[in-house]
Amino acid sequence: MEFLNTNAANNLGIIALTIVGGAIFYFFMRKYYTRSDKSERAELQGLKDETPKTFEPLPQPDEIPWFERLQKGLGRSSSEIWGKLEKILTGSTLTDDAIEQMEELLYAADLGPLMVTELVMEFQEKVKDGVLKPYEFKLFFRDFLHKRLKNIQEKANPDLYTFDPNNKKLKVIMVVGVNGAGKTTTIGKLATKLQSQGAKVIVGACDTFRAAAVDQLQVWCDRAKVEMVRAKEGAAPSGVAYETLAQAMKSGADYCILDTAGRLHTKENLMEELSKSKRVLAKLDPTAPHETLLVIDAITGQNAIRQADEFNKTLGVTGLIFTKCDGSSKAGSAISIVTELKIPIVYIGVGESVEDLNIFNLNEYLRALLNLPT
Repeated sequence: MEFLNTNAANNLGIIALTIVGGAIFYFFMRKYYTRSDKSERAELQGLKDETPKTFEPLPQPDEIPWFERLQKGLGRSSSEIWGKLEKILTGSTLTDDAIEQMEELLYAADLGPLMVTELVMEFQEKVKDGVLKPYEFKLFFRDFLHKRLKNIQEKANPDLYTFDPNNKKLKVIMVVGVNGAGKTTTIGKLATKLQSQGAKVIVGACDTFRAAAVDQLQVWCDRAKVEMVRAKEGAAPSGVAYETLAQAMKSGADYCILDTAGRLHTKENLMEELSKSKRVLAKLDPTAPHETLLVIDAITGQNAIRQADEFNKTLGVTGLIFTKCDGSSKAGSAISIVTELKIPIVYIGVGESVEDLNIFNLNEYLRALLNLPT
């Protein structure tokens, strides 16, 4: 019995020594490797083995002017369409082959058959057998397009751009478009711009079929500190529109912006639902909505013209917002829609940030599209 007790004591002593020895070994090794890691990191970074107490702030990039953003967004059209036209139509006598190539490029630019026919005929009359200098060629196109767009663009309502605190009338804006055009994001940007001018804005999340769309709009409204009215998923969109307008009238809001469910213009029942929302708004305000804005993805091309035509027939579109003019679009469909439907473009978007949505300025647009000097 005494032998067993002695062995047990010895075993306990060995275990204790092992634990203490292991702890001491771990302490020294950890200290060594930590110091080694720091030295290695410092050597790689070209620094002393110490942590600086303060850091110099990183330089902030200069804000890119709007016109430069627009030029970049329209860069593909400028180079692939108008740049190629310049090479074909300048420096030599105008031939039938050159005219044919010109027509093909203009169709590729999504200008539409009516616009292309008129442009080519006027160009031939202008040039005849003469030779155009590159700068003269661009001036011809600029003057041609400006003449056909100017009067229509002047119809755009300035209330969409600038908040006038002396105008106490509530402005109701319905925003429509197909899925994927950037409608919800555009509404968030528009609400942000108007709120930053001091306007009280209320947004209605009427796209009750897609919870993700409502959540996305909520994020934008939270950023802009704008009130948003939302309902349960699957609720009637017209009911949300009615509730939003009622709240806007009660709270003395300056703008009531209504998002709508993205839909295909070919679905008659869905288009009728938009008409219903419009009729419901008229119960509170016979003049509402005061503006119906159609958001169109510039990449859509010729199909954008059909979209605009169908929405216009159903709702009476008053303004267009062209999104995603970010280098991947040819931008010609914008010109065709304005001239064919007599509807002005009110905003143009070239990116994701708030600053990438700006008022459509015809002179700037044509200058960026044709790469003309100031």
